[in-house]
Amino acid sequence: MLFVHKKPIFLVFEGLDGTGKSSCAKRTADLLGARYMTTPCETLRKHREEIIASFKGSQEAVHLFYLATVKAASDEVRICLAEGKSVILDRYFLSTQAYAEFRGSQLNLDYAMETELIHADITIYLEAPLEVRRERTAARGCSTADNETLSPSADSMLRKAYGGRSSMPVVGKWLRLDTAQASIDEVVHTIAAYAVHWQRGVS
Repeated sequence: MLFVHKKPIFLVFEGLDGTGKSSCAKRTADLLGARYMTTPCETLRKHREEIIASFKGSQEAVHLFYLATVKAASDEVRICLAEGKSVILDRYFLSTQAYAEFRGSQLNLDYAMETELIHADITIYLEAPLEVRRERTAARGCSTADNETLSPSADSMLRKAYGGRSSMPVVGKWLRLDTAQASIDEVVHTIAAYAVHWQRGVS
């Protein structure tokens, strides 16, 4: 652990599959001595496919399921911060809304739901060109969820869905980083330095 914050910090990692999001989030949590969390949580991830299949194609039901996991994570983050513990969260509100829009959910809950959630201090949006994402997801083994985002049209739609929400208050500071040419260590140290700068500014 190289960086210790006097004030706990809440960092969110967002981005499309294959941008290095989870690897960078885990490494940043180690570097900052923060708790690493995901949405959905690990327990729900084990049953996610079965739960989603039970919705029989209703994208609104899937959307509400993911929003429920975001609300649960928000409540848990709030407790951690109150106890003085920093949190790194792998996917949060933006991912839920962007993917729900992409998959066809008709629910319009951006602002109604945002008021229920703790806001991030910084949201790190990682990006990489489509061809790089394809190479990375192929190397780790593509899931069904990966495959649906790897067409040019899907890539474009999702980027637009993220970008259109980047100024929402729940996002906090927006830090956009291209991971195509940088190593994980380089990306993580850039994020950690940015986080330390933020912490000093609010102390």
